[in-house]
Amino acid sequence: MCGIFGIITNQNNLSLGKVVLEGIKRLEYRGYDSCGIVSLSNSKLFVKKDSGKIDEIQKKINLAEIPNNSKLALAHTRWATHGAPTKINSHPHLDCSNKIAIVHNGIIENFIELRKDLINQGHIFKSDTDTEVIPHLIEQKMKEGLNFKDSIVEALKLCNGAYGLAVCHADYPDLIIVVRKESPLVIGIEEGKTTYLASDIPAFLPLTRKCYIMEDDELAVLKAGEVDFYDLKNDKKINKELQVIEWTIDAAEKGGYEHFMLKEIYEEPTAMQRTLKISKDLLQVFANILWSAENIYITAAGTSFYASLAGKFIVSRFLGKYIQAIECSEFQTQLSNSLKNNSVIIALSQSGETIDTVEAIRWAKSKKNVKILTITNVVGSTLTRYSDNVIVTQAGPEIGVAATKTYCTQVLTLALIALEIAKLRKVELDSDIEKYEMALKSTPQIIEKFLNENIDEIKNIVNTLEKSVQFFFLARGISIATAKEGGLKLKEVACRFIEGYSAAHAKHGPISLVREGFPIIFIAPPDETYQRLIGNVMEFKARGGKIISLVVEDDKTISELSDLTIRIPQPGDKYHNIFSPITFTPALQLLAYYASLLHGLDPDKPLNLSKTVTVH
Repeated sequence: MCGIFGIITNQNNLSLGKVVLEGIKRLEYRGYDSCGIVSLSNSKLFVKKDSGKIDEIQKKINLAEIPNNSKLALAHTRWATHGAPTKINSHPHLDCSNKIAIVHNGIIENFIELRKDLINQGHIFKSDTDTEVIPHLIEQKMKEGLNFKDSIVEALKLCNGAYGLAVCHADYPDLIIVVRKESPLVIGIEEGKTTYLASDIPAFLPLTRKCYIMEDDELAVLKAGEVDFYDLKNDKKINKELQVIEWTIDAAEKGGYEHFMLKEIYEEPTAMQRTLKISKDLLQVFANILWSAENIYITAAGTSFYASLAGKFIVSRFLGKYIQAIECSEFQTQLSNSLKNNSVIIALSQSGETIDTVEAIRWAKSKKNVKILTITNVVGSTLTRYSDNVIVTQAGPEIGVAATKTYCTQVLTLALIALEIAKLRKVELDSDIEKYEMALKSTPQIIEKFLNENIDEIKNIVNTLEKSVQFFFLARGISIATAKEGGLKLKEVACRFIEGYSAAHAKHGPISLVREGFPIIFIAPPDETYQRLIGNVMEFKARGGKIISLVVEDDKTISELSDLTIRIPQPGDKYHNIFSPITFTPALQLLAYYASLLHGLDPDKPLNLSKTVTVH
């Protein structure tokens, strides 16, 4: 997830460089490993870019200093996906003639094939990015006789993937062309004077409150103070409604949400859609390595560890091998005398910088010949440098300290690997594998439906439990991971005392704490553990426990035994049940979020916690 900003104006009293710099800084939450600006003056493009955070780059090369007569500029702040976070991979990217410049948010999935074809046609590439194919494709189409706008349209027909992009051309100083497909773009306007483009409204909110929200498969031609919209598929003009934004700038930086945590929960469906597009080839590499391995470990910390517990259950289901999960801080201690050569270690980390995870992997590589498979959200992070193979989830930057969308994308990534293993081993009928795939692909829609329809239900439960300071989160099977992660969220942001536990094991001690009204949250998808879980519910209910159940939409038995029920809008078949750690968890994240508000706490800044733990 990257941030893009642009401006085209006819005003002479506008400090263009300052406006662009401030605009892109408001989008730095979308990516902060590199930044660049391109301006246009006297039919020539001027590019300034480097790796690092915006303020660091500004000190080195003064991004805001652009030609005085420039009336057009584009800027980009990057969250690296294809290509390391280096100066050469930072945006903008240009064509061979240095006349076409592009900034891009998204992924071009077939860039390798496109790049090879373009190289064969004589194009020279400077970066490792997927984005760079786009200006070369446009250049090629213009060589074939198409105009600037039509060249962009035809170039994008060759591209598979997602894009929010803006393009300028040195020979067309009076316009910018922008296109959206699955990546956000908004257009701000001061009629007759200045037009802005951005990935998010806060970038131009101090300058104008008037904007257009672009939809998928739309193209816009921006001129100073005016804009025309087109349907990308048929080139017909579109009439769009001008909107007036009422947010404050502080609220707008959070997309209109009160907190980043809530914003990021609502971003989960989009983050998961992007993660579902992870390269099949890369997933197959992970699948083949795990299929061939004799000893497999999975390690992580905090939320990532609970994601690893859920993920290892799914992978083991199709792999048919035992995977040992070890908290990264205990990895060396537990395996100091038993780690074997040729073991495979799966490491999970949101940031790729968690010190205990990094040191566990570093130690393992120093002692034995092992293979490291990493799943992280940050390209070029420390953990990736010790890894043999890396999958970067597509959650985008996560600012809230309590991990939300990164948990869902980590479990989703492991589930995608599991289904590739199922195809390799042929342990399921092809028709069954197809049904599992369809169920997994439906997870973003299930979460989106829940978020759109069930907030009042969550708020009501939070209000009902206002005075409760201790909770049990109980489950069986794969849902134990969900119970532990849901409990962790309530601990982190609402400062309640939580025990996330096996429902069966809870009879061996914890049940002695239950008194009248003690809240117990049961995670209860109708899987192979459901009938036994009914017995556990009855045991805790008989002792006065207040039962809150998390169930699928058509559940009956456990719902009837419960005082309060949260229903997840998904089928109760085996194809969906195995992915319940993905679809059930957002409800518990929301429970924690609204509980923190009720108790006067800031969910974005939990007490004593930081986003990335880089100390022991």
